[in-house]
Amino acid sequence: MNRIRLLLVLGLLSGRFWSAAQGVTLPPDSSRKPVLVPVVVDTLARKFSLIGPLDSAARPNLLAHERYPGPRRLRGTIGKQSVTVELDSANGSYVGGFYYDRAGRWLEVRLDARRGARTLNLCETPAGDLTGRLRLPTKAAAQLKGTWENADGRHQYPFVLRETYAGAAHYEQDLWEMWRYTVRRDTSYIPRDSAFFHQLYVRVSLPQNPGAEQRLRRALAAPFAPDLMPLYLDTLLARRQQQYNRYQFHSYSDVVYNGNNLLSVMRVTSFQQGPYYEPHEWYDGATFDLRTGQRLRLPDLLVADYKKRLLELFRRGLKRALAAAPGYGPLGGPAPKLPTGGFVLAPAGLVFTYDDRDAPTLSKPLDDKADRFLEVVLPYEELLPLIRRKGPLAPVLRERGLLPKK
Repeated sequence: MNRIRLLLVLGLLSGRFWSAAQGVTLPPDSSRKPVLVPVVVDTLARKFSLIGPLDSAARPNLLAHERYPGPRRLRGTIGKQSVTVELDSANGSYVGGFYYDRAGRWLEVRLDARRGARTLNLCETPAGDLTGRLRLPTKAAAQLKGTWENADGRHQYPFVLRETYAGAAHYEQDLWEMWRYTVRRDTSYIPRDSAFFHQLYVRVSLPQNPGAEQRLRRALAAPFAPDLMPLYLDTLLARRQQQYNRYQFHSYSDVVYNGNNLLSVMRVTSFQQGPYYEPHEWYDGATFDLRTGQRLRLPDLLVADYKKRLLELFRRGLKRALAAAPGYGPLGGPAPKLPTGGFVLAPAGLVFTYDDRDAPTLSKPLDDKADRFLEVVLPYEELLPLIRRKGPLAPVLRERGLLPKK
């Protein structure tokens, strides 16, 4: 399971307003403390809305803003193997992912569900099978030391982990949600005149590099200051209501790589709109140099004559992906192109994602085993002849053991 789907399964995205629309009240989540939760806002929209005042009979828009801390980033060793761990808090427990630096494949981490447990379960297979455990110390410390053991407890190795952001970014996740009604009705169904917005932004902190921090926030954070976001969302949704019934927009940004002075983010956007209320799900990648805050494109990472050879590698990778998931059927036609949404970096390689902009059949999968997207991973081992030896990816290759260390 990839990291994006794992986030959805683990419930890291708010479902609070969906429950409100169905007349269900969720208990507050004490594990996630919001930095800011504004009261219901309507007066600002009434006074300054660019499309005119709201209907006088309408009740206020439902608005929420919560800021969540990003995952803790830990690095260290299990036995003699270097490892990177990211832990996030959800529903009062820890979840997240890790990878052995030499292997580069994201694996699942979750805290033992038993009350008072101090064990992190490691799931190191694609099916999510439990394969190991980290026994954590009973007292919190800057450096975590303990024991790794395999699933049956027969093999044990010491582990050492330390929280560090060297060559990486510290970030928060900034959630904005709004329901907007033309005339609100208290019903058990989603009113046809409603419009919904949900977006999880990334707010990067680089206190030692304010210039790069500012550029990254312009690219990844909310487009306006908190006091102006209600007006922005009200105006945006009002325009959508004029065009479509029951417009819904969901978007979240998942940091898929954070290290070696590189930050790679996948933004997933899902929206539904009339007249037939057909859903779309789009995947757009962006990679940044943390030293400058500038976005990196393929020419910044690969050699000058990369295009033809990269396309050949991508088509080969697409065939592998389709062979592993036959429910998708043929995608891309006789001469597939690189996906519209670009790429992201992952510990294992470059990841390209097909969505319904590239293959319209993905908007309505014909097989229950097919999804609305298809990932194509090009391992660094295959890309090695195309990667610039002195470019931004060189430290990643050295960490993977594909280039000699300096």
